Amino acid sequence: MEKPDILVFMSDQHTPLFSGFGGGIAETPFMDEMCRTGTSFTETYSACPLCVPARASMLTALRPSKTGIFTLSDAIPDTTPTFLHNLVEAGYETVLIGRMHFVGQDQRHGFTKRLASDMTPLGWTRPVKALAEERGVFSRTFGAKFSTEVIGGGESPVQHYDDHVVEEALKYLSEKHEKPQFICVSIYAPHFPYVAPEALFSKYINRVTLPESFHDEVTHPLLRHYVNKGADESTALWAQAAYCGMVERTDQLLEKVAGAFDRHCERNDRKKVICYISDHGDQCGDRRIFGKETLFERSVRIPLIFSGDGIDPGVAINEPASIMDLGPTLLEMVGAEAMDDDVDGISLAHVLHGEEPTRRHVYSEFLERTDRGEKYGTRTGAQYSYGLMVREGPYKLITYSGYEMYDMLFDTANDPDERCNLMSSRSDVYARLRKIADRISMQGQAVRLQKKHDRAALLFARYEEAAGIADGIERWKDNPSTAKVNPAICLNGSSNK
Repeated sequence: MEKPDILVFMSDQHTPLFSGFGGGIAETPFMDEMCRTGTSFTETYSACPLCVPARASMLTALRPSKTGIFTLSDAIPDTTPTFLHNLVEAGYETVLIGRMHFVGQDQRHGFTKRLASDMTPLGWTRPVKALAEERGVFSRTFGAKFSTEVIGGGESPVQHYDDHVVEEALKYLSEKHEKPQFICVSIYAPHFPYVAPEALFSKYINRVTLPESFHDEVTHPLLRHYVNKGADESTALWAQAAYCGMVERTDQLLEKVAGAFDRHCERNDRKKVICYISDHGDQCGDRRIFGKETLFERSVRIPLIFSGDGIDPGVAINEPASIMDLGPTLLEMVGAEAMDDDVDGISLAHVLHGEEPTRRHVYSEFLERTDRGEKYGTRTGAQYSYGLMVREGPYKLITYSGYEMYDMLFDTANDPDERCNLMSSRSDVYARLRKIADRISMQGQAVRLQKKHDRAALLFARYEEAAGIADGIERWKDNPSTAKVNPAICLNGSSNK
């Protein structure tokens, strides 16, 4: 069979709930057009609402409890195949342009080429001094805890990095390539810092509204620490305006790369497949929480859109899907050998060609620290509660081990903001999803593997420091001085140098 060239455009921290195609106010005309000309999976979930574990699960099609990856300090073993290895076996050139948040010496994991390296620390140690120099006032705002320190409109390191990634992609797509191409273009936006280009921020600041749940109390004891108690209503409105601006800019960058990909395929007389996906979402002020790491919709829902040759147009699939489905889907579409039988993702290729979707439940996992406080921040000796989200039909269960009395059951169709816990009033539904959760839970293995990996991460960091390679791995460091200072329009701002 003729193998199509494939473009996967991946963003970071994009919840579809703010976007045009998801019913939100951020204008996303190109993504909307992809939905009209292709097939979208409207109820797609991350396997884990955190970058490294989500991306590991996407590439391996394995749930975090099998990879053992639940934190940012972890890596796919180089003996674990990703779906990229299967594509290479099928004759593809596999090209990564931009970020994938790989950790450690192996920065490929099945990609045969890499252009435009990542901007995040890629080793086991965090080069705090170097990052402070490279990012200026933004150095702390890449983390959720300090993400609201600098908000507004103007320049940011993320914008310059994403421009670099797109420039490399356009250059690569202008060249001739003999092999069938799998190209993953992966940017950083709309991940915070919450700073959009000035014009886009100004466009949205008078359009955004306060999340209805902004003043809701977070009653779950494990989740209270995520609440930004210092964030007022202006903080939430400004963060949303910046986020919407970054989402629109992401749409613009996708359109630019997709256009170059179209021209590449036309010049080379090749069929094409384009996919847009993100790794997780952003609470963006919902419940006064900013960032991810919860199992609420804004944190764990992601976009998944396919368009191109042979893909049914104008189809919106409302059955739940998973980030782990990407690899199995692409492999079946191009006739490559399937991944091993023990993977957790399934192929959606039959749905893209007009068949009915498989009715199923999907899930997301997270390990929540239970020893926050004086001990928090140490890698070893940590205590964890296993978090599990189960989605079946319109209903969604969120549960944490040892805290089952705080379980949450939501009807996502009638209560998209998840403000009404149906655990008591819909005991029949709760019992059914609770049974599913008990059956699929991998609590013991997840916690055991994570504790093992905590120890390994500490050993690897000490080795890097001793060997003098702590910041020696490839990383993008070319942030200009104009993106190290407070943006032109700025709420709060920082005096950090």
